[in-house]
Amino acid sequence: MPHTFERDLAHLIDHIDTYLASLSAPGVPAVRSGIATWRDGPVQRHDPKRLAINSHMAEALDFAAKSGQPALAEAIGVIEPQLKWISYDHYPRALIGEGFATGHSYAALIGREGCIPAEDFELGLFLIAPNVLYRDHKHAAPELYAPLTGPHGWRFSPGAPLEWRDAHQPVWNEAFQHHATRVGPVPFLCIFGWTRDVDEIATIIPCDDWPALEAPTVGPPGLADR
Repeated sequence: MPHTFERDLAHLIDHIDTYLASLSAPGVPAVRSGIATWRDGPVQRHDPKRLAINSHMAEALDFAAKSGQPALAEAIGVIEPQLKWISYDHYPRALIGEGFATGHSYAALIGREGCIPAEDFELGLFLIAPNVLYRDHKHAAPELYAPLTGPHGWRFSPGAPLEWRDAHQPVWNEAFQHHATRVGPVPFLCIFGWTRDVDEIATIIPCDDWPALEAPTVGPPGLADR
């Protein structure tokens, strides 16, 4: 059967929903409910757009396939060049840092500006370059991250040490939960879901240990032995 954008999108959302069903995290049911509510809506196709950061996509998809999700990785790979990838530009550049500002991109599959329009819900793909710190921040939207790569470092309070988590370990952030992510040597690729208050702007939480967390030597335990 020939590929069409609509068929490729539906195929990817099928795989995402199946993948999320295999995960255990507080926000999974809410995200899957949003998918069920909006997935059959009309499809709007945006002009494709890729950022320089998307050059890391092939490595991320290769990791996802080899770590147990070959069908999902293939479905992402088919549609990824057809999506509109943008950066989140609401953060002051001096606060979020040049590394993240130029080292991330995301594409909304379902949402106000997604391939399937939705109200107060967003589902998409999020990519960050290796060794980048997504500095401490918070937002009103409850958020599910389902990382397809890893390990990456996480923390959920100012000054806390990083918790290094492998791929396929979901992270659920309640509304206004402090969180930061330090990407490891493999690009960060995840499925994300925002379940409400998606138009509220995220804000940076300044922390004085960012230079230490952004040092090239920061990485998961045992990295030197790999």
